[in-house]
Amino acid sequence: MAGIKRRRRVRCKLPCEIVTEGKKRLPGRIVTLSEGGLAVLTGTHFDHGDPIRVVIDPKGAAPIRVSAIVWNDSQAKTSSAETRLRRFGCVVSSPSDSFVSLLERMLPSEPASPKRVARDHTDTVPVPPTKPRNVEGEAFEADLPRSRDLQPPPKVEPEESLPYFRIRVKQIGSPRTRILTVQARSATQAEERAMAELADITSDAVDWGVLHISKVV
Repeated sequence: MAGIKRRRRVRCKLPCEIVTEGKKRLPGRIVTLSEGGLAVLTGTHFDHGDPIRVVIDPKGAAPIRVSAIVWNDSQAKTSSAETRLRRFGCVVSSPSDSFVSLLERMLPSEPASPKRVARDHTDTVPVPPTKPRNVEGEAFEADLPRSRDLQPPPKVEPEESLPYFRIRVKQIGSPRTRILTVQARSATQAEERAMAELADITSDAVDWGVLHISKVV
């Protein structure tokens, strides 16, 4: 099965402009950034697979121009004054250096590892003395169940009884689409199995993304 790489993602509120085919600039707001794309709030309508150009205003730095493809959309969860806004998830197949640099600046810094902190700490912590064990009490309560007793493993549902999922995928930058049907325990597992199956039948699986997943009733 092909490995699924989890990409870094950060929430934000960056003003932007969406450039239409007539070079008209419409206002929007970037709400998430990731290594593979972004999510933007706007009142403009787009369809799945539409290419768009976004100019991000990183507040105090030069504008960043991004070419992306609309991958999904949903009703924006905002105040009542902005109920007409839509949230569009977009794929950025070839992020520029300035886009990657912006993401790096906004990602939270990673905390120091516990081992590193332990080596740098100069104070010593006293170890409390071990309390004597009540051997008689343990022997008397030997028949009582303990919280750490091994439990039987959960029963795994056999593969042949798993539900079917239909996954529609689309090639980035191309109108080509495919529909794959797989058996899985969840939509997440169905997506993983579909991408693995796609990797077996095509050499450019990394250039494809999931458009829609539905459970076959």
